[in-house]
Amino acid sequence: MELQMENTSIICMELLTNNITSYLSGNSNKNISIVKINNENLAINGELYFLLSLKIWRNVLKDTDKCDGKCTTILQHFLHIRDGGTNNNTDTDISNQVLQLLISSSNIWSIKLQKYLLEKERVCLFLQRTPLIENAIKAVITAKHNFGKTVSINKIFSLKSLQDNESELTTKRLHLIQCVTEKILNLHGFKIADENSDYKFVFTSKSQGNVKENYKRYICGVVKNIETNCKEIKLTYQEYVKNKIKELKTSNEHKYFEAQEYNTETENNFFEDLAKATSTFELLSVKPSRPVFIGCNFATDKNTTNTKGACFILYNIARIIAIIEKYNHKRLKGEYPNLPHMNDIDFSLLKQEEEWELIYNFIIGYQQMLKDCLKYDPIFQVNPQVICIFLAKLCQKFSVYYRRIRILTEAYDHLIPTMSARLYMLHALQIVLQNALALIDIIPVSRM
Repeated sequence: MELQMENTSIICMELLTNNITSYLSGNSNKNISIVKINNENLAINGELYFLLSLKIWRNVLKDTDKCDGKCTTILQHFLHIRDGGTNNNTDTDISNQVLQLLISSSNIWSIKLQKYLLEKERVCLFLQRTPLIENAIKAVITAKHNFGKTVSINKIFSLKSLQDNESELTTKRLHLIQCVTEKILNLHGFKIADENSDYKFVFTSKSQGNVKENYKRYICGVVKNIETNCKEIKLTYQEYVKNKIKELKTSNEHKYFEAQEYNTETENNFFEDLAKATSTFELLSVKPSRPVFIGCNFATDKNTTNTKGACFILYNIARIIAIIEKYNHKRLKGEYPNLPHMNDIDFSLLKQEEEWELIYNFIIGYQQMLKDCLKYDPIFQVNPQVICIFLAKLCQKFSVYYRRIRILTEAYDHLIPTMSARLYMLHALQIVLQNALALIDIIPVSRM
């Protein structure tokens, strides 16, 4: 069953890879992963690539393979089928001819190709960035919390989680996995209900024992003590959170927090919210089928639990919010002009490579991340750890960008257009971050 994103086909990379595969092979079959998406060194390696060898394309070609063994690359095959032969042209001439046709043909697609790089065994493809940047930012800001939501599917899931009588933390993890799975399924267009369900799963740490009738067992890893390598059976969830609070108050993570005057109650609530967020992140950041290792002796080892990941993510969201608030404050004081409507923004001014990487990998890439969170045919599998990895990478990239680029500049006429484009990009990133955190049931703290 194919999942279709609502109103986001104009920035759907999977649609582009399908278009390229279909164009070169003559086969309209979808979701065949021959054309690969690249995420690193985009300026050098492009955003997409595919291998030339015809052997790799055999399954796609099927009845269209009429080269009779004369062709060794997909580009030779394309020209052979199209023109009835290659006219004794060199391999390089053939490749350039076909790839130029591919670039030209992409002009009618929602995502267009800019150029190609022909290597020995593969082709790297580069995208036209500006229209994609504009469409991506507009799609996120328009859709807000519905960004990435799929068309409703007439299928119903029923999910439950069983208590682990030996380990309260394992029970907590099972419940978290169930809750996150329900959120992911809803986003993918499925319904959650106990009655008339098409799929029934129970999350459990036990491979044996009774489960409710007609429910399939989804076995998850337990929470283990890193020192004993055994299931953690003594520590309760509340004790786990309290340990996190102690760690947050005394560790170097204070570098993330503003020096503000808090009353005792406000400070305690802040650290409790932060501790629960880091606990949730830790319990979900490992693939469900694997155990999670935690440290329990705070006094002897401060490195056995992981607060940095969640704190760093929440800190960077707070950074983005603070930048937007500072702009609005100065705007109200008359130091900055009103932000133009996004239809009047010149998004071609987002020329920094880090800006493209943020937009390409984390705004456009958000949809692929959502797809990677869930597999259900033929085997049901949920991957909440994909969300944690996505969040961590996004914030690492944004942190580098933030240190290098001054977003709020002086209010000179020639600087305002670039600053406005960057503010819209930040707003889109803020929505993506908040949506991803909501999936794993974490609410951003107001200040860091």
